Amino acid sequence: MVSPRELLSTIEAALLGPSPPTPTQRIELMHAIRSSIPALKSFLSYPRPNASDRAQVESKEVRLKDLPPILLDDTDVQIALKLSDDLDLNEIECVRLLVSANKEWVLFGREPLEMFRLAACLWYMERRDLITSLYTVFSGNAPEFLAVVLDQGLDADLVADIQKHLEDILNSGLRQRLIMLIKELNREEASGFGGPNAERYVLDFRGAIVERQAVVSRERLSLSHCLVLSALVVRMTPKDVKDVFVTLKDCAAHANSCSTIHLQIAFSLLFTLVITFISDALSTAPDKPSVLSNDTSFNHEFSDLVMATVNDPNIEGFIDGVRFAWAVHLMIVQERSTSREVSGALSRDLTSTYSCLEHVCSHNVFKFFLSGVLQTAAYQNDDEDMVYMYNGYLHKMMMCFLSHPLSRDKVKEMKEKAMSALSPYRSSELGDNGGDSLDNKQVARMSCQPFVSLLYLVSEIYQKEPELLYGNEELWIFIHFAGEDHTNIDTLVAFLTLLSTLASTEEGASKVFELLQGKMFRSIGWSTLFDCLSIYDNTFKQALQSSGNLLPDFQEGDAKALVAYLNVLKKVVENGNPSERKGWFSDIEPLFKLLSYENVPPYLKGALRNAIAAFIEVSPVLKDTIWNYLEQYDLPVVVSPTVGSSGQLMSTQVYDMRFELNEVESRRERYPSTISFLNLLNALIAEEKDVRDRGRRFVGIFKFVCDHVFGPFPQRAYVDSNEKWQLVVACLQHFQMVLKMYDIRDGDVETAIDMSQSSDVMHTSSLETQLPALELLKDFMSGKIVFRNIMSIILLGVDTIICERTSQTYGQLLENAVKLSLEILILVMEKDVFLADFWRPLYQPLDIILSQDQDQIIALLEYVRYDFLPQIQQCSIKIMSILSSRMVGLVQLLLKSNAAKHLIEDYATCLESRFDEYQCIENTKDDPGVLILQLLIDNINRPAPNITHLLLRFDVDSPVERTVLQPKVHYSCLKVILDNLENLSKPDINGLLHEFGFQLLYELCLDPLTSGPTMDLLSTKKYQFFSKHLETICVSPLPKRSHNQSLRISMLHERAWLLKLLALELHAADISPDLSQTSEVDSIDMHRTMKKNKVLELLDVVQFRSPDIAIQCPRLLSTFNIDVQVNDLLKNSSTSEMGGVYYFSERGDRLLDLDALHEKLWQICTQVGSHFNEVEMSDLRTSIQQFLRWAWRYNKNLEEQAAQLHMLTGWSQIVEVSISKRMPLLEDRSQILFELLGASLSAAASPDCTLRMAVILSNVALTCMAKLRDERFLCPGGVDSDSVTCLDIISVKQLSNGACHTILYKLMMSILRNESSETLRRRQYALLLSYFQYCRSILNPDVPASVLRFLLHEEHDEDDELNLQKIGKEQAELERANFTIIKKEAQAIIDLVMKDAMQGSEVGKAVSFYVLDAFLSIDHEKFFLNQLQSRGILRSCLMDISNFSCKDTWCSFESMQRLCTLEAQLSLLLRVSHNYGKHGAQILLSMCTLEHLGSSGVVSLQIKGSSRWVGPAAGKDLAGESDKQRLLVTPILRLVSSLTSLVESSDYLEVKNKIVREVLDFVKGHQSIFDQILREDVLVAEELTLERINLVVSILSKVWPYVENDEYGFVQGLFAMMRILFSFDSVSSSFVKPSDPLESQRKLEFLIFQLCFSLSSYLYSLMKRKLMSFSVMDRPRDLGDPGTQQQPTLYLVLGLLNLVTTSLERAGEEKFLLLNKIQDINELSRQEVDEIISLCMKQDCISPYDNIRKRRYIAMIEMCRMAGNRDQLITLLLQLAELVLNILLFHLQDDKSDLQDWSSLSGSLHPVVERLEQLKMEKIGCDLKFFHRSVRILKDMFSSA
Repeated sequence: MVSPRELLSTIEAALLGPSPPTPTQRIELMHAIRSSIPALKSFLSYPRPNASDRAQVESKEVRLKDLPPILLDDTDVQIALKLSDDLDLNEIECVRLLVSANKEWVLFGREPLEMFRLAACLWYMERRDLITSLYTVFSGNAPEFLAVVLDQGLDADLVADIQKHLEDILNSGLRQRLIMLIKELNREEASGFGGPNAERYVLDFRGAIVERQAVVSRERLSLSHCLVLSALVVRMTPKDVKDVFVTLKDCAAHANSCSTIHLQIAFSLLFTLVITFISDALSTAPDKPSVLSNDTSFNHEFSDLVMATVNDPNIEGFIDGVRFAWAVHLMIVQERSTSREVSGALSRDLTSTYSCLEHVCSHNVFKFFLSGVLQTAAYQNDDEDMVYMYNGYLHKMMMCFLSHPLSRDKVKEMKEKAMSALSPYRSSELGDNGGDSLDNKQVARMSCQPFVSLLYLVSEIYQKEPELLYGNEELWIFIHFAGEDHTNIDTLVAFLTLLSTLASTEEGASKVFELLQGKMFRSIGWSTLFDCLSIYDNTFKQALQSSGNLLPDFQEGDAKALVAYLNVLKKVVENGNPSERKGWFSDIEPLFKLLSYENVPPYLKGALRNAIAAFIEVSPVLKDTIWNYLEQYDLPVVVSPTVGSSGQLMSTQVYDMRFELNEVESRRERYPSTISFLNLLNALIAEEKDVRDRGRRFVGIFKFVCDHVFGPFPQRAYVDSNEKWQLVVACLQHFQMVLKMYDIRDGDVETAIDMSQSSDVMHTSSLETQLPALELLKDFMSGKIVFRNIMSIILLGVDTIICERTSQTYGQLLENAVKLSLEILILVMEKDVFLADFWRPLYQPLDIILSQDQDQIIALLEYVRYDFLPQIQQCSIKIMSILSSRMVGLVQLLLKSNAAKHLIEDYATCLESRFDEYQCIENTKDDPGVLILQLLIDNINRPAPNITHLLLRFDVDSPVERTVLQPKVHYSCLKVILDNLENLSKPDINGLLHEFGFQLLYELCLDPLTSGPTMDLLSTKKYQFFSKHLETICVSPLPKRSHNQSLRISMLHERAWLLKLLALELHAADISPDLSQTSEVDSIDMHRTMKKNKVLELLDVVQFRSPDIAIQCPRLLSTFNIDVQVNDLLKNSSTSEMGGVYYFSERGDRLLDLDALHEKLWQICTQVGSHFNEVEMSDLRTSIQQFLRWAWRYNKNLEEQAAQLHMLTGWSQIVEVSISKRMPLLEDRSQILFELLGASLSAAASPDCTLRMAVILSNVALTCMAKLRDERFLCPGGVDSDSVTCLDIISVKQLSNGACHTILYKLMMSILRNESSETLRRRQYALLLSYFQYCRSILNPDVPASVLRFLLHEEHDEDDELNLQKIGKEQAELERANFTIIKKEAQAIIDLVMKDAMQGSEVGKAVSFYVLDAFLSIDHEKFFLNQLQSRGILRSCLMDISNFSCKDTWCSFESMQRLCTLEAQLSLLLRVSHNYGKHGAQILLSMCTLEHLGSSGVVSLQIKGSSRWVGPAAGKDLAGESDKQRLLVTPILRLVSSLTSLVESSDYLEVKNKIVREVLDFVKGHQSIFDQILREDVLVAEELTLERINLVVSILSKVWPYVENDEYGFVQGLFAMMRILFSFDSVSSSFVKPSDPLESQRKLEFLIFQLCFSLSSYLYSLMKRKLMSFSVMDRPRDLGDPGTQQQPTLYLVLGLLNLVTTSLERAGEEKFLLLNKIQDINELSRQEVDEIISLCMKQDCISPYDNIRKRRYIAMIEMCRMAGNRDQLITLLLQLAELVLNILLFHLQDDKSDLQDWSSLSGSLHPVVERLEQLKMEKIGCDLKFFHRSVRILKDMFSSA
């Protein structure tokens, strides 16, 4: 059996949705109904208390079905027994309630009384759900109810299936159960609303205390509604009818003295009988035959029962109503019986019919139905669907009554009595009463006449439901009868009132007009109305001319008749056909002529003005005519003298509106004239299109409304409260109109300030210059009379308004007044801050005024609880949004006033009610759910504690970040949101709410204060449904755009926020270890998601062709020549508030404001098309409507494209976070990354992909590519052993060549897509560069090939050696294939890259040059080089470098970007030289590269910035300047050094000399730069400085030996550097700091020896080129001679050799130890492995959870890298040592002038040579045969010397 809540949810989803139920919903519905049949048959029957069960509870151990034994404590037992006693419920069932309540709300820590109330609340909620389910099923299967109320279009088979079950349930006694429950629940006992000792209060689902009796009363009302509907499903039996009748008498006895709800219950029982009698009598369907009609005994018995005397006046009216229905039933049955059989005498049935009919007419039952039912607040505020059905059956009953021969005779008799009973002009005891409706006294007097009451009753029925008039011919027959021969004012007025009701539809208005226009009635017609008005006008004019100011009295009968006529006129004009009504009344001047006479009753003036107001909408011309007539005839003074031309006439009159209001109407305490006056002026002003004067001409009206009407309204007395609130509503509408229609300008503000400072006399004289809007704003911003009166309405409080709304007839007017008051406050708040900046301190923003009394703020915010009118809730939420943005202490104010708790619950209730809706809200701006969620989102980032913290139940009394959220314990918006996001039910209705719900959670997780509590909450098991949505809802197909585009948009946004939320949680879990262990999006969920390729499915969801959003004016208006103006209008991006046609939606999308667009289009058309005829105007209207439809589609398409982009953004975030943080948790990672990369590139290349989407997809592809590169050389997984081998190094996770080719092909396609941008291509170029980097090395570049070969050799693994060879071949094949693929698209791709390189931004240029660089790196056929040469790219680069000049904008961002471009260009040139060797260098030299470099301003930057690069004054610019130097000088030196390689490789002397000259020219041209670099202190130089020094030395070593004299001092600088470097014993102790990282130490050591090699090369060049020889040691005479060059000595060279020997020994030993340790890596302990990792500073590569195998792998890789570093150093040292040996050998071959010095040198050289001879290949790692031969030769020569 399904639970009541599940049953209700299923039924509502199927029967109340906006569309017919789906097949799935139908199946679920039938299953739920079948499962619930037992519960429905025993409706609300619960097990009674039982002694054995009570004993079990008292034993504190209870067993529930399907649950383990439950242990209770004393409190639990006490509460369970209390529940049993108070609810008459079984004790075990009470324990179940406690368990369920704990599951729902968590009872731990609550007081016993609160626990009791919550458990009782749960019980009542289950009952409510079951009752509502029954009501919904009844309403969905009652044919009459379906036809007139629901209009659901349910499938006939579905209805038939449900009908069978309902018939079975009803036949089993459900209706009797309903009747019994209605009786039982009204008793003071446990089964009712509680005995004398029972707890009187329970908690509702919000946690608010409610009275138990109120809950039970609502149950009784719902049950009575079910009883009514049951009569439509299955005919009631005679017993049912009698039981309902008895129950009605019981309920009616207390109905008038009880609350509104009791009266509504009585009405339900009454109409149950009415519906039963009428439907049974009219039944002709074979499947539903009449039940009562065929039961003669019941007819006799019930006739006696219903006609029995009743002494209780409270009951008598209801019994009379039953008698009326019974009489109609008998008449219909009797008529049908008479047609079948003829009787000679009246039967007993006919006698009963006559008797009953006579009683109905004589006791004027019509009066009871009119005043006792239809006009009561209880009836008007009952469920509107039920009221609609009540009215429908009253219509049926009245039509049967009026059309039956028996009743027609009776009606005729009543009419004759009414005509003869009263004098036509009998004086009225009511005085001047009248208006649109009759007051209570008048109805009381006239209702004593049955015919008059009958007319009013028929009028009231159709006034409530005008659609029942369509095709109602029987009613029009009655109208013809009732309108004949009226001799009585009261019957005439009643008849005209009926006519006004009939004119409520277009068809009825036409018929009534024709009826009164023709000769159907002798004394009733339009002519009578206008003739009477003219007669009185002439009479009054004559009286004024003859007797001065004395006017005759106005006959009351005539006044009442005129009022009735005018009401008919008003309705006819209002509802008439727009085209036909223009010709109905050609002259309306008589309607104005009586307005200025003081003897005309105010209620007649009110009717006149109401009728006049109806003509405003007829035509614009008629509106202007009305203005003219009003200025001529109506009461003056209140209108500004500039309004009309009759100012002089007005100034001579004394009787004006102020006098009539204050002296006439106030004395009578009736205000119909003033009310109509305000309504008429409001209607006229609202139609004004010319607002250029911004209301100045109406300032008099405004002052009258403020000072004389609205200001004193609280102090006035009122006979009828309806008039009080009508007056207030009219004033508020005027204020609202003033604020909406007229804008405020800066000049107006300054003028207002001057006026406010002027004297009273000046102020009076400047009345015409005042602006109503500004005056009204001043009132509010200073807290004056209008503000105070509006707040007095607001301060009535929401509870009072609810009470008045449900119990008083003026409740709806009061409700409207509250709505208008709130809307006015919002309008003021939209403008007050702007004005306050000018007007302070005299005027303050409204929030400051409101904060002077906290009760005002609380009252405004509490209206969110008012659920009768959604607009009031919306206004309250908007005010909360405004106040929360302005008032920092709003939360403290609410806490201090004890209003916070109720406000939290009210907002949650409002939000939950919105989630429970089953009808779509078209305008999302007025959706209370959206407004609440927007409020919560907007306030998240505001200072804590803010409204979001309060409404979501964060702890606002302590630091918010320490909150422990408990939505199950505390009812709040958070609980509502989470509960609904779990199921995501009704997406077509709540899609937008789901979307904003996910956004709210995302923003909460993002905010620093709320992220912790929110993450902790979402990490609990309860909310694991977020990750489950990934596999279900997120990948489900989207609705079709043509079917439901709004839902499609919402679902895209919803999935986007969900993905972003999960991505944020993943990221946060990686940051916080605690959260990582408990996060609901844990590794298992992500593993499952990625494994099943849900990510690719998500991409498929979002990958569709975006709708067109191009702003192009449709050619709909071209024929009117306004295309230019419309296009300009669309191009203006201003919002509608700023005069544009756009607005920003709740999502932030900039959309077309259709209302503003429509208004602007009409303005344009009015300006250029005043000459249009009717046909052209009709075409124009049609075109504008089509244009607006295009605008609507544009908005939807723009929203969909934004939603598509948003979801793709969310997809990209979760993908990037997952592959960045969680990839180690997955298997087959490379394959997953390849699929993601391929899918991203395919999607980006798709023609359906927009430009912005392609950018996002390219970012994802970049991340995947980077992760692929990282994944290649990670420790291989899937092995159980803890050991690592060399096989692990070569077993890389490189993609196959085919996969790589696929990636490159897709990348080419995405780059060459049709729609592209530089921003996109920059990312694609970066991806291409990353791909080339990925393909550059299949093996780990950290493991040198020499080390790898050694390890393979040591392991004696021939297969691995073969694999290594195979890998080398695959590498070569991959490079060739990459070249081939790009070559196929070379023309297009090079054109594109060249375009970006030449025309793009600086960033785009730099990336493009790097792409060209990459192309050259794979160019094996000089194909790309030829392409670049033929297109002039290389020469263009040189020209850019040559044209560069240093400007003052050196430190600007743009200049830095330009420098980056220059670096890329230099890199490209260097690639040409490096990749193509001698050929490339020759090409560059042929382009005069050195000349271009020499003429560039790039190199000069070194000098200009040198003062900031050195010394302590570098400051904060040091890093930036160093980067500039690295970006510019170093690449240039690299390029020059590369070109100097031609000096040695050139075969021809002329070519060599030419190259030398060019290089020397460059060096001499930049002598200062070279000199500055040479003067750098090598002892403190960092890596980049050493590289520059080495480049300079390398350049000089190749060309400077060709210089004959050293006029620049370079030789001395080089010699000085030699003396420094060659004199050290150890590089490590001299240059390397122990505190530096090991890797930095090794790099510095290598750079030092490189520099030594370059210096040695220079010495060797000097010897070879100049045959220069060096002395063995320094000579004493040279030491003090500053003019002598300090040449290096052979002792200095020997020192270098000693340094090299020492380094060789150490490097060889280190390499040997490293290789041995690598071989023994599997023997090392974890501690030893960790020490190696720490030594290499690779702790960030491992986590505490990594196993020993991964640690060993990392340690092995690092040691291999270190061994390769040592191997590289050894190679360099051997070359350097050999060069030094050659230098010494060269000198030994010369003559020895000083044998003593040579002997000393020989003695020092011998130990060094001995050490070199002892070097072993095992440790050095290379063949030393030739090296040892050189050593032996040197040794032998020294020995012989």
